[in-house]
Amino acid sequence: MNRFFSEYWWIFLLRGIFGVILGLLALFMPGVTFTTLIIFLGAYLLIDGIFSIVAAINARKTMDNWGWYLASGLLGIIVGLLTFRNPFATALALLYLIAFWVLIAGIVEIVMAIRLRKEIKGEGWYIVGGLLTIIFGILILVNPIAGALTLTMIFGIYALIFGIMLIYLSLQLKKRKTH
Repeated sequence: MNRFFSEYWWIFLLRGIFGVILGLLALFMPGVTFTTLIIFLGAYLLIDGIFSIVAAINARKTMDNWGWYLASGLLGIIVGLLTFRNPFATALALLYLIAFWVLIAGIVEIVMAIRLRKEIKGEGWYIVGGLLTIIFGILILVNPIAGALTLTMIFGIYALIFGIMLIYLSLQLKKRKTH
């Protein structure tokens, strides 16, 4: 396996370059990047829906639950088409979903900190982290556009760092190949 990675070091380099480019786009053009990601989500849902329907039709004679695949495929196609028709609505729904998830995560962090207060020291920091998470969720709910830009920029930072790490890894793999 090590030989495989050393032989194909350039794949990691290309992934890293793509990550850096995507990260920079997200940081310097967050609105366009977010919209593009939503369009890609719609395309994915549409294509995945088509494949799910094909799988369901092919599995109808061998699986009892093939109807679930069919329903999932139809739903994917519908949401994919709705995304193309109105990407803003899909983006808003996704942001609200993220906001509620963040709110629940913050509440869970606070509850865990309270439950662990006899086991650990510094649980107050965990509570503060939970409160900050809740505030972030509320801010997304109150101003979803700012939330979209913020999430896109966070994604950009992640993509940039991960891209740089992949480029570094590719160079290490290339050196290993030559040795």
